[in-house]
Amino acid sequence: MNIARKTVIIAGAMTLLLVSCKNDDYGPRKESAPVIEAAAVTPSNFTFGDSITLTATVSDPLTTLTMLSYEVVAGDRTLTSGEIPIGGTEQEISQSLFIPLLSNQPNNAEVHINLLATNTLKGTSTHQVTGITGKRPVYDQLYLITDKGGTAILRPQASGSDKFKADGLTFDSSFRYRIAETLHVSGTIDFSGHVYGNVGGRIGMIDEAGESAFSYVASSDYTKSFLFDAYSFEVTPTGSKLGSDDLSLRAFTDQDIDGESFRTLKRTLEKGKSYSLFGDLAERIVLFNPDFFERTAANKVTFLGQTGEYTLYYNPVRKNLFVGVDNPSFPDYLLACGWGLGYPTRVTSTQINSVYPGKGRTHTQWGFGNVMNYVLLRQIETGVYQGTFYTPNDHDHYAGFKPFENTGWGNEKKAGAFTFTGEPIISGSNDWTIPNGEGDPVIESTHYRFTINLNNMTVHIEKWESQNPEYTTW
Repeated sequence: MNIARKTVIIAGAMTLLLVSCKNDDYGPRKESAPVIEAAAVTPSNFTFGDSITLTATVSDPLTTLTMLSYEVVAGDRTLTSGEIPIGGTEQEISQSLFIPLLSNQPNNAEVHINLLATNTLKGTSTHQVTGITGKRPVYDQLYLITDKGGTAILRPQASGSDKFKADGLTFDSSFRYRIAETLHVSGTIDFSGHVYGNVGGRIGMIDEAGESAFSYVASSDYTKSFLFDAYSFEVTPTGSKLGSDDLSLRAFTDQDIDGESFRTLKRTLEKGKSYSLFGDLAERIVLFNPDFFERTAANKVTFLGQTGEYTLYYNPVRKNLFVGVDNPSFPDYLLACGWGLGYPTRVTSTQINSVYPGKGRTHTQWGFGNVMNYVLLRQIETGVYQGTFYTPNDHDHYAGFKPFENTGWGNEKKAGAFTFTGEPIISGSNDWTIPNGEGDPVIESTHYRFTINLNNMTVHIEKWESQNPEYTTW
């Protein structure tokens, strides 16, 4: 046999060898496909918006497994899909799958799950899990929660209805919101229940990381009703105009006072009259001066002062509202100025300091240059004055102040002239002092109500905060 013929034979043999033993990145090529066994779902009857558990065994004795893809289908719509990484030559799978409720989803829907298993050599196999039924959720009621803390109950329009409505609202004409099935005792959303928000510009089910939806009513001062269709996932807000007895920041103007931004409004207030609150003023966190207002509902206050013209001062950082009058004076008022008093607020000194460095819950000082320098005590009966304030300062637990009859420092009321009862926080014979010297007891910084009786020269002091329903409820 000549050399040329030998060369051809050897080359052919090598070619056959390479073909039969072709290698790739994963070793010798082995034609195989995964096998999906014992695929099942529990529970087989579930409620849309809840989770089900997918179990299966996937094996391929010849090739390494890579992925199990799933697709949950009802009718002609994919409810959810995803991939479960797998490996080795056999793997048991137990995977929780959240099945959202989509708009216009029929009740008692037949559901199936399409499975696709793959291996490293692109071998595949499919399987379908059937015998699954999805039911629509049934809600007794839902909650409309705005991003600013507003809460309203959405009640069903009829027994078994998918339409839920809240009337008598005082929300702004535009607001961001979520709709929740359940709330915590604190009033915050409980995400263990169903929650709806913005999903791709439409209403859909969300988790804690989901976005709020947006509501807007054109040509309106506020939103008075809100309808949610839990079948079609459509919302219908209805707006209205403000009345003369309504309080909304839309009527307020901006004003800077003592380095802080206020919204102010001068208007007549009537003793014993109820006023409706709208928008930001109806937030639970907003605290109205309890010496001048009684908050009877989340969106209602009754005015306690005498009928007259007042200026309302709303502080969007401190989240409180107090009143002032032109040239306040005795006998209608006493004015306390000095260090360590502040109108009631639920916002902490740390939060206030983050916006207004160096400031906290207390804001008074010696002087009458602006309404932040002093606080008003209202005459509640002849010769008796009431004022509720936060004191002493948080940072040093000190306060030193004194009541006067007018802004001209008239007829100061020295501490030594009074007998004090209740909380023993005041000392001194001249200034009303809460001391912080060495050996002095540390006085708790909180809200205190002062009742000054000029008829018998007594002062009663009591804590006003956790003991007061108005503070804890609204």
